[in-house]
Amino acid sequence: IKTLEDKIKALLEKPEDKSKNKEALLDNISKLEAKLSEVSEKLNIRENEVKETSQALKQAEIALHSAREERARIQATYAALNEQFADMEKLIEDKFKVKPHNLPDHAAADLVKYQTGDIENLKKQKDKLTYQRDSMGPVNLQADKEAQELELEVSSLLREKNDLTQAIDELRGAIMKINKEARARLLGAFEHVNAHFQSLFTRLFVGGKAHLALIDSDDPLNAGLEIYAQPPGKALQSLSLLSGGEQTLTSIALIFAMFMTNPSPICVLDEIDAPLDDANVDRVCDLLEEIAERGDTQFLIITHHRLTMARMDRLYGVTMSEKGVSQLVSVDLQQSFEFTDQSGADNQSSQTNQKVA
Repeated sequence: IKTLEDKIKALLEKPEDKSKNKEALLDNISKLEAKLSEVSEKLNIRENEVKETSQALKQAEIALHSAREERARIQATYAALNEQFADMEKLIEDKFKVKPHNLPDHAAADLVKYQTGDIENLKKQKDKLTYQRDSMGPVNLQADKEAQELELEVSSLLREKNDLTQAIDELRGAIMKINKEARARLLGAFEHVNAHFQSLFTRLFVGGKAHLALIDSDDPLNAGLEIYAQPPGKALQSLSLLSGGEQTLTSIALIFAMFMTNPSPICVLDEIDAPLDDANVDRVCDLLEEIAERGDTQFLIITHHRLTMARMDRLYGVTMSEKGVSQLVSVDLQQSFEFTDQSGADNQSSQTNQKVA
């Protein structure tokens, strides 16, 4: 019982302790709730700060990423510019054989005084000149050697040219001398032929007159020849207006006039007597005999005229005794005439002897 009473007493005292603890706890809870509210407010502030910081971080990360990309682009551009700059330095050294920083000292123009438009024009002019230079082809490393060879060749050609010029001058002088002598000889020969032609024409036509004339040029070497003839009883006219027989006699007179001026060893006359009558044939044969007696020319005459054949020294004919078989026949008329004369003299002597007997 004592124990229980002590326990009940203890238990009765507990509610008072609990109420006291409760008040303390409530007071503590109020403090804690106030502190919690304060902490919550601070937490909200910190959360907002964290949120803003996160957003700022994201923006910073985005900016960092953009900056990294920009940096990479700038680095690539910088590397390309450095490479291009190095290529330009090498190109300048190759083209102008100077360093880039020394290039303004070797420039033909001061680029500072030019405006933007002028520089554009200079660029266009530079491109044009570059195109012209490139169109000329690559640099010929053998140009000096080729230039020397060309100089030697040009010198040789100049010497040959001078020799040719001298030879041409000498040749022209010789041509002028030959032409001068040819004119003199031609005029002399023309006068002789013309004189013989006039005489032979009068002889063959038994009268009349004719002459030769140089026409179409004052230079005898370039002049043409015209034959003017006047048979007996006719007017003076050119050769083309004469009849066939008259043209033949006139031509024969001209041919024999040339033979009398400059005789030829052999003369072939092909049926010159065909358009002539017997009287004219006889005159032509007399002229042939007269020229042949000089011994300068041997005449070969092709003819069908019996009178002409009778006046020749030797006859050659072609006969066909059998069909398809031709034979050449020759007769020496002079020897035949001598044989005939000799035979006549022997017959006369025999008759005389018989009479005497």
